[in-house]
Amino acid sequence: MKTRAKTLSILLLLTLSGGCAVLSGAEPAPPHASAVPLDRGRPEVVSVGGLRFRGALELSGGGIGGLSGLWVAPDGARFVAIGDTGLVATGGLDYDAAGRLSGATDLRTRPLAVEEGFSKRKKRTDAEDLARLPDGGWLVALERDHRILRYPSGENGPEGVPTPIPVPPGVTEDTPPNSGLESLTRLADGRFLTIEEGEDGAAQERRAWVTRSAALPERRGDWLPLTYRTAPRFRPTSVAPLPDGGALVLERRVSLLGGWSSRIVRVAAKELRAGAVADGRELARLEAPLLNDNFEGIATRSDPAGETLVYLVSDDNFSALQRGYLVMFALPDE
Repeated sequence: MKTRAKTLSILLLLTLSGGCAVLSGAEPAPPHASAVPLDRGRPEVVSVGGLRFRGALELSGGGIGGLSGLWVAPDGARFVAIGDTGLVATGGLDYDAAGRLSGATDLRTRPLAVEEGFSKRKKRTDAEDLARLPDGGWLVALERDHRILRYPSGENGPEGVPTPIPVPPGVTEDTPPNSGLESLTRLADGRFLTIEEGEDGAAQERRAWVTRSAALPERRGDWLPLTYRTAPRFRPTSVAPLPDGGALVLERRVSLLGGWSSRIVRVAAKELRAGAVADGRELARLEAPLLNDNFEGIATRSDPAGETLVYLVSDDNFSALQRGYLVMFALPDE
């Protein structure tokens, strides 16, 4: 146990040193993207589980990093991501002739405003997921100081002065600071779904809530409880809608020996109702030797042929030991 603890301490120190590198006096390089394979040692690998690999990018430079929530435009031409340091990242997306994700352009970063303006306190700016509203506005879920903020309409992601909307019952009273509303989305029927990350431990059940209707909640009681069940030692980090009314949930696990591992889980529409236990089906698992890191954001869209495309983004924690990836998969029709 002493050796294991010592190794963990060294890794944590290295991670922290990597995270501090972005604060040095050197002028950072502008943000850029470079293509990476699903499996560096086996470039012929083009699928994982029930998903087909459709390209991946490593995002780096220019202070881009720490990305935890993701939105991709319906036509796939651009993305908006938010980070748990109060960052908004935007950019255009390029595809090759086969429709594979091949590059990103005009990458930009800016701070996320909160109720009092721009804050340097992580407790106030720990943004974890986002959802687009029908009127063009945005919802952003934040933890530590648990709340959901509504932002005015904006094509470049959440900006302007936000207003809080009611959070589910019990969240502000008994949710640990770093285990809050990590996942938030708008389902195909217009209702909103949010899932609590929860703490590490043996329990697989996580609290979740759906709204009574497609209207934004006006009171805490407009959120109705259900239960989301993870795989052992996994924690939910993001959720995205499916056209059939169901959802894809991204789960993450990290261990000293095994490193990062992520699951993409499909939850049926019938399980996304008050009082239900949502116990989804695993579609794919990303872990070594496949491309993997601290994946925290998931987004979906449909292409003109009706195929569902799935995007993931990873939170590199601004560490030299991690990478910020934007990955695209196709979910075949069943």
